[in-house]
Amino acid sequence: MLLLAVLVSPAFGVYTLVAIVPITSGFQKGFPIHGVNISEALTGVIAVIVLVTVPSGAHVKWRMFDLALLILCSGWLIIGLVDAHELGTPLGGLSSLDPLIGPFQFLLLLRAVSAGLRTPAQRARGLAVLFVASVPTDLLAYLQQARVSAVNRLITRMTGSTILQSREYRFFSRATGPFNHWTPFAGYLMILLLVGLACLLFDVPVALSRRAFGALLLMAAVSLILTAELSALFGCLIGAVGLGVLAGRGRQAFRWLVLALVVVGVVGGEFLSKRLGTEFGTSAGTTSSSLVPQTIAYRLQIWIGQYFPAIRARPVLGWGQALPTYVSWPFTESQYVTYAMAGGIPLLLLFLVELVTLFLHGRAGIALGRRPAARQDRATLLGLGSAVAVLAPIVALVCLIFPYLTSGGMPDPLVIAVGVLSAAMNWPSLDAGGVSAWRKRALRERGLIPRP
Repeated sequence: MLLLAVLVSPAFGVYTLVAIVPITSGFQKGFPIHGVNISEALTGVIAVIVLVTVPSGAHVKWRMFDLALLILCSGWLIIGLVDAHELGTPLGGLSSLDPLIGPFQFLLLLRAVSAGLRTPAQRARGLAVLFVASVPTDLLAYLQQARVSAVNRLITRMTGSTILQSREYRFFSRATGPFNHWTPFAGYLMILLLVGLACLLFDVPVALSRRAFGALLLMAAVSLILTAELSALFGCLIGAVGLGVLAGRGRQAFRWLVLALVVVGVVGGEFLSKRLGTEFGTSAGTTSSSLVPQTIAYRLQIWIGQYFPAIRARPVLGWGQALPTYVSWPFTESQYVTYAMAGGIPLLLLFLVELVTLFLHGRAGIALGRRPAARQDRATLLGLGSAVAVLAPIVALVCLIFPYLTSGGMPDPLVIAVGVLSAAMNWPSLDAGGVSAWRKRALRERGLIPRP
């Protein structure tokens, strides 16, 4: 029934992806369907159907970011297969190939959103769905702070997380939402908040009242405070100022920043002070400076002692999905280290190219929005273009200390925002009679309407 509905209305399929995929990207394989990763399965099926329903007269362009993502995903797969062959890593079945083909889900999601949201009204509804779907994640975060034990048991079952039973969590409980750790949850919320702020600043059409939309962003902001993830919090504050400047509201953005700091201090002051205490306090038996955050100091120790020697040992092809025996800590703690370990310096360079094209994609949206021909999509192009352009350097920065883009949480809402921007760039505005440019071209080719 769902597949039939997607065939009839591709936009409905996109709404389904936007509603479900980001908030289930942290689910472990087998929940709720045995042997299935729900977000990957939905993307693989629905996205393909949406793409094959694109009218023959329309052209959903492959832009620089799309191509960079395709090349990065292909490099991840090809180098991974070469590494598996060279290092003797067994690839016996489809399940062992999952880590290698998994990144293609983001490309499919991006292309489906670009192709399926063909009118301004559909794009406005798509954005509304993205933000409304975040409400259950906020409620989970609030219930976690209320110490509802059944909630943590549910999250453990959904995500397979072990962090909720750790000594660290018992000492300082931080919201994880429907993810296996608080950092992916914070990455998800950071994207929502900055995209949402851009929508407010640039008056981007969203199929919600301004008051309801503001309430959703406030809920997400409280959830972000409850994660106590400093990198995402600082990313949001820096991004808010950047968006204010791009919107020509620098002074207003500065006032909002001061107000946000006051709200953070009132709502989460005690919570965040405890977090800062764990970061900058000196534990008994340690010699690290209290001026260096403990998590950063530990990351440096892991990188210098284990991962950098491994990268130097195989700088061209990396290690694929395997780890050398002398790497005892299985978490790279950085997106850059993740790519260098998986595919060496070449794959790392492809990732850097992707970040650059992400920024350029946002700039292209801004430039197109300033043209007179943009008409009713002007606000969407300017707003989402600004959001993507601001997010690119912030994502590059926070990925230094966590592999946000390969850990669930952040990638899905990010590519959805890029996809909505691409849809506004791909599908021309309708004329007074409700006919798009590509449709006119198809009718002229068939001789059904006269050529100008």
